[in-house]
Amino acid sequence: MWPFAARIVDDATVEWQLQAFEWLLTHLNDGLAIAGTTLVLPDKDHFASDGETGHALALRVFAQVKSYIRVDDDIVIDLVQQPQRRSSIVNERVALEHDQPEPLGTCRVNEAGNWEISYDPDLLKDPENLISTFAHEIGHVLIPLSDDLPVEPQEYEFLIDLSVAFFGFGVFLSNTRAERMTDGSWSWWKGGGYLPINDRLMATALFISLKRDERDKTAAETFLRPQWRSTFRKAFRQLERFRAEIDRLRSLDRELSATRLAQDVVPSEPVT
Repeated sequence: MWPFAARIVDDATVEWQLQAFEWLLTHLNDGLAIAGTTLVLPDKDHFASDGETGHALALRVFAQVKSYIRVDDDIVIDLVQQPQRRSSIVNERVALEHDQPEPLGTCRVNEAGNWEISYDPDLLKDPENLISTFAHEIGHVLIPLSDDLPVEPQEYEFLIDLSVAFFGFGVFLSNTRAERMTDGSWSWWKGGGYLPINDRLMATALFISLKRDERDKTAAETFLRPQWRSTFRKAFRQLERFRAEIDRLRSLDRELSATRLAQDVVPSEPVT
């Protein structure tokens, strides 16, 4: 037998993710529990449209992302399109250099007192990145920076990335990691977020392990980029060593959901 345990991240990273998931379970539980959270996939079964284009399409997709995340109706979020960016390739002889990817989305409170999320209009050509960006920015709305978070301020964006997997969008998170693309003498950034790819795959596996649905595991692997699938399978083998902690979080989630059910009305199922 091979004497070395399968690890895609160090065990301290898994422990950090478990602690963060516990905080998210405790603070964002709405009565449906993680078992009632959809593993959202990039297909027509999860996202529908009626031929919208441009900002109208963005609004339609954004509404569906909010529905899957179960954002309360009393949380008002305005979606705005960022100004068109200057292309990285100016002409056949001149290219702009970007050391870091520009923000694909932003989140702030606007003058009207509403949350406002902006997005790069070029994302309309990249649906997975658009959806991942929307889920990330909604994470900022639901988890604003504060002293109550389970992470240090410098780890805040990592927590928001992790929340994307917690919301059920781990496949999108994994498929849209930031990477520098090259084509001859040209280079540009594609994707976004902050966590390394293996951390994203682990967070996706953790979400599925908490849900305990083998169909989700199969579906996620089907829609992941082919180069990530082997690593994704290894994530579950690594999580076997944390089975007791995962069982504890699953029980905690059920208890919190039962308590919330006794206090409130269960939110409606996602709609497209």
